[in-house]
Amino acid sequence: MENQEQEINRLREEISKLEKKTEWYKATYENRSLLGIIKDKTTNYLKKHNIHNNDTLEAKIIKYIFDNPLTVKKNEKTNSVSIIMLSYNRFEDTKKAIKNIYKYTSIPFELIILDNNSTDSVKLALQKIAKKHNNIKIILETKNLGCAGGRSKAARYAKNNYLLFIDNDLIVLPYYLENLFSQIYKNENIVGVCCKVVFPDGKIQFNGGKMVVDDQYALYSLHDQGVEFNNDSTNRELECEWIPGGATLWEREIFKKFGIDENMKGSFEDNEICLRITNSGYKLMNAPASIVIHDHYDFKSNIYKKNESEYYSGRNNQSSIKQALIHFYNKHHLIFSFAWKNNPWDIIWNLDTKEQILNFIKENNSQA
Repeated sequence: MENQEQEINRLREEISKLEKKTEWYKATYENRSLLGIIKDKTTNYLKKHNIHNNDTLEAKIIKYIFDNPLTVKKNEKTNSVSIIMLSYNRFEDTKKAIKNIYKYTSIPFELIILDNNSTDSVKLALQKIAKKHNNIKIILETKNLGCAGGRSKAARYAKNNYLLFIDNDLIVLPYYLENLFSQIYKNENIVGVCCKVVFPDGKIQFNGGKMVVDDQYALYSLHDQGVEFNNDSTNRELECEWIPGGATLWEREIFKKFGIDENMKGSFEDNEICLRITNSGYKLMNAPASIVIHDHYDFKSNIYKKNESEYYSGRNNQSSIKQALIHFYNKHHLIFSFAWKNNPWDIIWNLDTKEQILNFIKENNSQA
């Protein structure tokens, strides 16, 4: 017993010494860097990629990525990926998204862009970009297939074993793909992994998602929504019941096996496919060290919002949303809802109770 206590005391002393060394290291890091005693790899990296303002959100996140002990900087296996992006007008967003993909993707890839019948000028601009690269495939539609139909069709053109869906208003950052692959390699049952997605104000949009079934409801929520991107509590790997579809890596065969349900035309197609996949025993994960910035509509200028009003009115089409919600219920016998008051049943149709929703579904089922 006495020997055990001595050993515990010795270990406590060692830990105390290590903590003091760590404090000294952190406190003197900046001075030692300025003196050239150590080299600041992050600063060099920013300069190399023409980021000269360290106060931008992109620079701050890059520094966080470099300092993050979870960050994986090298792909463990030789693999390639098919990156799939949908386009519908918003060309400047698409152009910026493409630029960062080429800047920060070190793993071999092809980029498939399916355009959902944008204006002729946008289609022409996309074709011009494709001519500059030998690994871009442009698919030009003559009608808008929507998100579900567009992703489903674009995936059929993919030639690689992994599919990465990236929305065209997402800005990828260093090692985003290495960290997605790192997660998917950990277990053969892990078939889909999502990024940590951050709004332009530095707050997290999502870091994976969860779903619970309660009283005939499928209640969906987002991990770490509204938390600062560098909060230590968000730097954890989580098994997810739902991974939002706009920044997600999939095993191609699994994605092909389950497929996006194209009847989810309005929205929520990612919730629906995740429910079928997890019910079949497969796992979905987040990758907290894989970070992208979502240049979301809410953070845009009024001029931008005016110019792109057609796109967003289409995304919020009540008829399509109603069809998707009713289809979800018919398929799973669950009422789709977010795990907070602010959900589509309340917002659009002012339905507060389960009985009201079920009656609404019954009355509108012939239209779904």
